[in-house]
Amino acid sequence: MTKNIQYYFVLNSPWSYFSGARLADIAKDKSTTVDLKPVVLSELFPRTGGQPLKQRSEQRQAYRLIELQRWSRQLGLSIHLEPAFFPVDESLAIRTVFAAIEGEHDALKLVIALGAALWRDNLNLADEQVITAVLVDVQLPVTLIQAAKNHQNYSQLLSDNTNEAISQGVFGVPSFVVGSELFWGQDRLDFLEQALTD
Repeated sequence: MTKNIQYYFVLNSPWSYFSGARLADIAKDKSTTVDLKPVVLSELFPRTGGQPLKQRSEQRQAYRLIELQRWSRQLGLSIHLEPAFFPVDESLAIRTVFAAIEGEHDALKLVIALGAALWRDNLNLADEQVITAVLVDVQLPVTLIQAAKNHQNYSQLLSDNTNEAISQGVFGVPSFVVGSELFWGQDRLDFLEQALTD
């Protein structure tokens, strides 16, 4: 039986940005599916012992920037270490992702492109025109924007995803679950790939 991947993420995470394209490649190579599960960090962190970035020590914040530079070079993915619009209100972008999922479009491709818009291109994901341009770029219908605006269950879906994530042991993003096995961080994708092979 083919194993699927549950992918817990936020667009505001540079580590989610780093993971997206490789996750898509792994899923394609292993002929598996990815269930996209955007979560709410402001709900996840307090319940699992995490801290928002600005509440972390200066040392931790400084080292985070060093690691982002290292991984940017390692992966060959350009990144703005401190984007102009970070943290961004990602609600419309995530609503658009939900609309893409419900419309049975390639929503992972959209997530990857939205992450690149924020972290690589330094764009504002709260801007409808930016999201529209991303949809055009990945050849998805721009009507998804209107569907996103009309989405009735957005908050409930996010809350359900967050509760589900916590029930599976998730405490940070990106996190991936295959069966009952949890993998936290874009640097655990090799282990994820192995789990799909076993």
